Amino acid sequence: MKASHVETAPKLAPPGAGIPIHQRLALRLLVNPLVASRSPWEESQETFLKITKKIRRELEGLTPEQLEKKVLIEPMTGLEDSSRFWSIAMTLDHVLIVARQIEALIRELDAGRVPPGVASTAALKPSGVPGTREILQSFDQFCDEEFPALLPSLKDRQSPTKFLHPWFGPMKAQAWYWLLGTHHGIHLKQIRAIKKGL
Repeated sequence: MKASHVETAPKLAPPGAGIPIHQRLALRLLVNPLVASRSPWEESQETFLKITKKIRRELEGLTPEQLEKKVLIEPMTGLEDSSRFWSIAMTLDHVLIVARQIEALIRELDAGRVPPGVASTAALKPSGVPGTREILQSFDQFCDEEFPALLPSLKDRQSPTKFLHPWFGPMKAQAWYWLLGTHHGIHLKQIRAIKKGL
């Protein structure tokens, strides 16, 4: 199935339904311990910044109408079924929601504290509150100001404190920092798929 614009909402799995079990097992048993937890901080930082540039290139020349048009895309690795019928603006809104929550989480883990509650993918869907212009401005602010300030402000990069991710399992701050760029990359692919269906 190719990306396509549809007039009515398709029937998809509910938010929070997760990803296929084989993907979750790979993330928990291989990616988290062998990649995420070992990825050098500076390398993860560079990955995030490189993908940010690519996202911005994809946004160039798009009209507000194009940014706001919802497009049904085919299933993607790491993407919940409920997220397949989004607009580019919705995708950026979600990216920001996740990025800011991960930033706050990293600061807590860096300080040796485990935040209360649990991580829920269902709670991280687009809010529908900010307008497209506000979303773009917030995206720029996070990528240009908030993200670059995060790493230099950390005091204990080796903190062993962990917080449970529903797919990856328990992750320390270093792994959550790696996830910022990885999550960015998943939604870069989503944005490209949406553009093909505009």
